[in-house]
Amino acid sequence: MAHRLLPFRQYDENDVINLFSLDANSVSGGGLKAIGPNTDDINADGVLVEVKAGDLNLGIDVSEDTRFQNGYNSPVGRNPYPTNPMKIGVPGSSGNAALGVTLRQTLSVDENGESLLFNPVKKDELNAVLSGQTVPVLTRGVIAVHSDGFELAGNTYSVGDTLTASQNGKFGPKNGSSIACGTIIGTGSRGDNKDNNYGGINIDQQSGSYYLVKLDC
Repeated sequence: MAHRLLPFRQYDENDVINLFSLDANSVSGGGLKAIGPNTDDINADGVLVEVKAGDLNLGIDVSEDTRFQNGYNSPVGRNPYPTNPMKIGVPGSSGNAALGVTLRQTLSVDENGESLLFNPVKKDELNAVLSGQTVPVLTRGVIAVHSDGFELAGNTYSVGDTLTASQNGKFGPKNGSSIACGTIIGTGSRGDNKDNNYGGINIDQQSGSYYLVKLDC
């Protein structure tokens, strides 16, 4: 799942920036055309990001977007998809300053490969925005982050550890001249939640360790 955040979060809406969409070129595989909820990349929620394009003179981009439809040689029947040209992506180097963390995942299709452009209810159920749409970025608050959102998830982090932005927009331990973006104020573990009616399958896809992070970017 493209989720690094757990449901608990505490923040003020004034600390949420709603100006940027995810830079498709930053995603592994070269774009967001087929990115679905089973893909764990920087399109997830809980990803530390920085500004990649902040030109306020740019207008809404309505050029042909092949992520949602094929290109046309004729304007007849053309239905351009508007995208936000203000872009965010993961920090270029570990330890760089981060703008904040994404509160929603960015998707184009659901788990069955069906376009979410035509299913806004499913999009909301997945806590997602469409590719090209503005994704909310939290700059300050308290959030619960699964270990998948940390550098080397098998490592043990402790209360009081200071965090910085690591590779792929994950949290990592601050060291040297890296810029702090938060502090761990709580640790915990989610146990397996198996459904015996379906062969003992673990229905909690976010079991394992997690951390309460006081975010301050």
